[in-house]
Amino acid sequence: MSLSKQQIQTLVGLIAATESDDLSCEDCFGRIGEFAEKSLEGRELSEGMQLIQRHLEQCPCCSEEYKALIEALQEINVEQV
Repeated sequence: MSLSKQQIQTLVGLIAATESDDLSCEDCFGRIGEFAEKSLEGRELSEGMQLIQRHLEQCPCCSEEYKALIEALQEINVEQV
């Protein structure tokens, strides 16, 4: 079975659009505070922050840490008001 020129172009396009998520848990923890602050402020996420978001969606351990951090930051914000 051979592929048509269009099928090959489609496959090459898909491969080119593939993103490498090389973000480790350690890398995520290093930037999770910045991510949490931007999330709480409703600010647009940079590409680097989007990597963190994707990691949090896939990693239960980091996601739990993020949820705990968000709760703590929200508690601090309530106390300051």
